[in-house]
This record gives sequence, structure tokens and C-alpha cells, in this order.
Amino acid sequence: MNVLIIDDEPTIRSFLSDFMATVGEFKVASAGDPREGLALFETTNPNVILLDIHMPNQSGFDLLRTFKERGGAFEVIIMTGNAHIEDTLTAIKFGAYDFILKPFSDLDMLERSIRRAADTVRLKLQNEELLRQLTQKNLELEMANRKLEKLSVTDDLTGLFNMRYMNDYVAREIDRSARYGRAFAFVILDLDNLKAINDAHGHMAGSRMIQEVASAIRSMTRRTDTVARFGGDEFLIFADEAGREAAVALAGRVRVQIEAIRLELDGAVLRTTASLGVACFPGNGNDYQKLFAKADEAMYKAKSNGKNRVEVAG
Repeated sequence: MNVLIIDDEPTIRSFLSDFMATVGEFKVASAGDPREGLALFETTNPNVILLDIHMPNQSGFDLLRTFKERGGAFEVIIMTGNAHIEDTLTAIKFGAYDFILKPFSDLDMLERSIRRAADTVRLKLQNEELLRQLTQKNLELEMANRKLEKLSVTDDLTGLFNMRYMNDYVAREIDRSARYGRAFAFVILDLDNLKAINDAHGHMAGSRMIQEVASAIRSMTRRTDTVARFGGDEFLIFADEAGREAAVALAGRVRVQIEAIRLELDGAVLRTTASLGVACFPGNGNDYQKLFAKADEAMYKAKSNGKNRVEVAG
């Protein structure tokens, strides 16, 4: 612990420095005037300050107030040769830890006062460290919870949302769209030949193709749209504030982008296509189940009409 002695009397400074040496465990610095004391306060980071009240040029109370304003982990013990009640009250008002009289007739009391002040600072530092650690742990816990929350609503393979997230999201958006009279659309797509890719090249190849398709969908959708993967090779696009024409155009762009995929793997170039179905709110339904069923029905119609095409729910 660091101790700073500020007193304009050299004999007092010398006595206290020698006394602190006998106490042990304290590193002592001393100053003979307020200006030097303030400079040492900045450079030595004292934990206990023994401060004389009556000094030339500046009152010890003014210096005490300056110390408190600058802050830090320290306690101040006021020293004075005058036992005025007003001085005691002022010292307490400005945040002094203790108030002792000069000359020091009871050295045990002086040592106890210094040790208590040091213990108080030590406890304060320990509490601050515990608070810092607790804050850090809370931050780590919050980050872990956010990560877990993200993982709980994210498809591991593609990084898209999963249907757990989409179910909640669509339910909220249906209420919002109904309240404000806004349109949106569902686009469901299913890959046309993933099974053939899995059979011929293995499931790792199929997984790579699904990732490529997810990237293609992302590249064609807006930031306001939401995309989820469900099942093995099926995807759902929530096209925000998109009417029939805009939703069909979006589905068409996605279809073309998927058809353009060329996945090179072990000397082979893999390709795929997708069949897409579009259903619009509120024309094709005013709840999740109806809209999903209509979009799914349109997607299967695209399959039966030759695949690699877009169909719209009637």
C-alpha cells in the first residue's frame, strides 16, 4: 500500500516516515506543500494520505476536496494541532476517513487509524475487482445466451433461419400486415434433383449444393425479406410488402440464379434447378397454415408441369 504524507513541518514528515518504516508493508512518499503533494498524488497513486490542515498557500481542506474530485482508491486522514469541532465537521463533510491530533501522543492509535484506512481501501479495491469480474462474467453470459438464441433459430448447414424462427416471425408479420393493410408473399422452393446428386456423388455433395442454393437465394432477396430452410432441400422466402407481380418476379430471379449454379466437385460439375410456388397475403389466405399450404400446392404444380418453373396459387 502507498502512503503519502503532506505536511509543511519537516520534523512531522520525518517522524511519520520513520514511523511508517517500523510499521512495514507501506511505501511512503512525502511533500512539504500542497503543490508538491498534488503532484505526488498524481504520480504515486497513494492509498492512504496523511494530510495537514494548516499549510501555506492552500488549506488542507481545499486539497482534500481536490483529491476527492479527482477520485481514486484512497482514504485521507486529517492531521491538525488544533482540536476545533468546526475542523472535524469540515473534514467529515469533505470525506476524510479520520481526524487525528498533533503531536502524536498515542502511536498505537495512529497505527490503528492508518491500518484501518488501508484495510478500507484494500476492501474497496477487492470489491471493485469482484465487480469487474462479475461484469465480465455477465457480459460473457449475455454473449453466450445470444449465441445460443441465434443457434436455436438458425439452420446449421446454411446459416439461414430455421422454421422455428419463421413460424414466430410470420405470425407477428401476419398481425402487422392485417393491421396496416400491407401485402406480403410466401415463396416455397424445392430442388428438383438433390436425390440424384446424393445418390451419384454422396451426401456431402448434396450438402454443398444446398449451401450454394442458400447463397443464391440470399443474393436475389432484399434485406427486408426473410429466408428459412426446412426439410432437406426446401426453402421458404417471406417476401415483405410484395404483391403478386413482385413476388413472381422475385421467384423468377431466384429460379434463374439457382439454375446458373455450377458446383465443381471431384472433377464433376454439378447443377440443379428448383420448382417454386408463390402464395400472396391476403388473397390466398389470411393465416400461416393456409398461405403455406397454397404456396406448397403451387410448388408441386410446378413440379408436375415440368420442374424448373414458377407457379402461382390460384
